[in-house]
Amino acid sequence: MGNVYRKREVSLTVSGTDYRIPLVGQVTRFNAAQFGQKQVFGDVSKDDELLTSTYVPIADQTGGIGVYDAEEGVHDDRSFFSTAELGVKGHLLLPPLVTTTTNPGVTEPGIGVEYNNLMYWSYADKVHSWSEGSTTWGSSIKTLTATPTDVIVHKDKKYWACETDFDRYDGSAWTDGATLGTAQPCRYFTEWDGKLFSLDNDGQLDYTIDEGETWITSAKSDLPAGSFTSLFVYRDLSGNFIIHLGTKIGLFTLNFDSALWIETDLEMPFHDVAARGSDRWYDAAYVPNGGSITRYKAPGSLEMTPVGPDLDYGLPGKYRGNIIKVIPGQSHLFALIDATSALAKTTYLASYNHAYGNVSIHDKLGFSAVLKSDSLGDRIGRWSVVYLSGSTARPARDAVIATADGQYRLWFAADDRVQYISLKLTKTNPLEDADHEYALTGVHETSWFDANRASVSKVGARVNGHISDTSSTEYVKIYYGTDYDDDTYTLLTSTTFSDGQVDTDGDFEFQFASFAGIEFSAIRFKVEHYRGTSSTKVSPDLHWLRLSYMKVLEPRPGFRARLDCTRDYRMRTAETLLSTLEIAEGTKALMAFQFNDSDTHYVRLLSREGQETHGREQEGIFDAVFVAP
Repeated sequence: MGNVYRKREVSLTVSGTDYRIPLVGQVTRFNAAQFGQKQVFGDVSKDDELLTSTYVPIADQTGGIGVYDAEEGVHDDRSFFSTAELGVKGHLLLPPLVTTTTNPGVTEPGIGVEYNNLMYWSYADKVHSWSEGSTTWGSSIKTLTATPTDVIVHKDKKYWACETDFDRYDGSAWTDGATLGTAQPCRYFTEWDGKLFSLDNDGQLDYTIDEGETWITSAKSDLPAGSFTSLFVYRDLSGNFIIHLGTKIGLFTLNFDSALWIETDLEMPFHDVAARGSDRWYDAAYVPNGGSITRYKAPGSLEMTPVGPDLDYGLPGKYRGNIIKVIPGQSHLFALIDATSALAKTTYLASYNHAYGNVSIHDKLGFSAVLKSDSLGDRIGRWSVVYLSGSTARPARDAVIATADGQYRLWFAADDRVQYISLKLTKTNPLEDADHEYALTGVHETSWFDANRASVSKVGARVNGHISDTSSTEYVKIYYGTDYDDDTYTLLTSTTFSDGQVDTDGDFEFQFASFAGIEFSAIRFKVEHYRGTSSTKVSPDLHWLRLSYMKVLEPRPGFRARLDCTRDYRMRTAETLLSTLEIAEGTKALMAFQFNDSDTHYVRLLSREGQETHGREQEGIFDAVFVAP
């Protein structure tokens, strides 16, 4: 095909042949890449602007964390990660206040228990008590036989499991198994049918009916020593409560009459903390394994459902650890995550049924944390963060819900300290609770949003929202990040909020890049909450955040040309030129199109409209539209 040098002609290659067709007027160039026109009917809504689209990353966030890439219309109530309070629809608030206690001269706390309306916690092999209103644990009240591995209250007495024996406290005097009659090795306790059961490190289960003075032998597991991670009571298929044994390969149940451990259908890859800290909550048992949790529901027909924070996209890699305990609460199930649990890479030598060996769950470089979930009904698997360690690889050891001193609280040992959070007996809107206490700061990260079209560029125009309960010390800062750069955020500022602190109640707005806008294929936001020194009723309340943006398609050239097929031109008759356009209109392949001496465009003839003459002469003038896909 030769270049077009003459004025008033175009070149069109049809079926490999170059045709020159005379042109009436000029060729009009336009951008053929267009979205369909938006239609608006009835009352207007937030998304009724004809040019811009809107996305609301923050309004209802009660769906919880764990979504990295958001699908619009599916994940509108989800976020990627957050330490904010997510439980109130239409309100993003500071997290609850965590009160930290100081140590009694011992670095790391162990396990805790409530007894006679007081809290007790072990530090190494010492037991310390807590006095309400104090800032630290009191002096040691008992040196135990060894560092305890479990504690239980049975018939108004407190029992500490100390590997080779146990220590018992009745409120005034301490004793141990050896003193009572014989030493009783024990690692875990549970209570069933009025009896106290003890499991030792070798898998031997014994029980006492006289408060530890004598022990009766029960079932013995044939798993290797050290394979056992929990002992708790839950129902069987008939609905009767029986003892369940958590092990590093799965769950077993006790046939008490036959003194046998029976394997259940819940098998797990071998892992040091598999089934550790399992417990029941309402109508099911919850069994951890690494970063996952299985909801094990036995009455009627067996149901096993994954419900842990590893669902969807899971926790961010830097925050991962192993779940070492689930803690049943009144309105929520809590999970304690330890970021220092050892890896399980040793091959499991026992040839017990379907045990897996040489399995590693994940590394131990995350952050210890406490999560909560209202995992009932259609809310299964929706988690939020109650507490997050301030640095990596800090230990978490135990957690317990107690009403000591008449205060309903979640106590947990993490970051080398015993800490607690106030709870409510019913799910309460913190905005209506005059006694609710908020943390100093909170961070909320939304999921990545790409308008479900990652390949299409977008231009962000502005962000607006609505906030209340602000002041000079109660405010939020809003950041944005683009194109899956997980480490870079840019603070939004404006003339009104030059430092980025949104500290005035009402609607607010930020323009991207001083009204120039920003280009992105995907975008997400981070919100930081701050409060002053008073902890009650002073959380800034972000009601919603909205992004206005435009979708931008890559330009696609289109051309309009009026073609003259009424006369013979360059050795081709008018009839030939007209039939060429007819052939071109039905051609599915792209055709070369030129109207100057420098540019060639490969196009389809989208339409031709014009008037043809009557009679024998086949000629006419046509308005043709060519587009390049």
